[in-house]
Amino acid sequence: MDVQGSNLALIDYFQRGGGWMWALLACSVIALAVILYKAYSLWVAGRGASGLVEAVNELVQRGEGAAAAERCASSATAVSAVLEAVLGAAGRGREAIREAAQIAGSRQLAMLESGLTVLSTVASVAPLIGFLGTVSGMIRAFNAIAVRGLGEPGVVAAGIGEALITTASGLIVAIPCFIAYSYFAGRVQSLGLSMELAGTHLLNLVSERGGEDEL
Repeated sequence: MDVQGSNLALIDYFQRGGGWMWALLACSVIALAVILYKAYSLWVAGRGASGLVEAVNELVQRGEGAAAAERCASSATAVSAVLEAVLGAAGRGREAIREAAQIAGSRQLAMLESGLTVLSTVASVAPLIGFLGTVSGMIRAFNAIAVRGLGEPGVVAAGIGEALITTASGLIVAIPCFIAYSYFAGRVQSLGLSMELAGTHLLNLVSERGGEDEL
C-alpha cells in the first residue's frame, strides 16, 4: 500500500474542498476529543459498579455502615456517590435519605451527560457546514461559467468538486458523531437507572435496619 500516495490524495482532497474544510476539520477534532473523553469517563463510571453494590449491601446487612461508607468513598463509579449519600443521611429520616440520594444522583447524571451537547451540536452543524460549502462551490462554478463560458470545463469542475467534497465531508463528520451520541446517551440512561435502583434498594435496607438510627 502506497501510504505517501494516500496522504497526498487526502491532502489534495482537503484542498479541493475549499475554506469550509477547515471548519469541518475543527469539528472533527473537537468531536474526537469528546468521544475519547466520554468513552473513558463512562467506562470508569460503570466499572465494578455491580460488585460495589453487592459489597455495600452485604456490609449494611451486617451492620458495618462505616466500612460500607469507606468502600463507597474509595470507588470512582457513579453509583458510589449515591450509595455514599444514602449512608451519610442514615438517621435523618426516610425522606431526608431519599432527598440526599436524589441530589447525589442528579449531580452524577450532570457529570455523565457533560460533553454530549457538544457531540449533538457537531452532528447537527457539520452537515450544515457541508451544505454551505456546497452553495459556495456552486456559486464558484456558476461565476466561472458567467466569466469564461463553457469553454473551460476544468474551471467549472473545480467549483462542482468543491461542492461535492464539502457535502461528503460534512456527512463523514456528522455520522460518527450521531452514532457516538446515541450510544453515550443510552449508556448514561443505563447508569442513571442503575443508580436509582441501587439507591432505592440501599434505602430500604437502611430503613429495615432501624429507620431513624444511624448505621
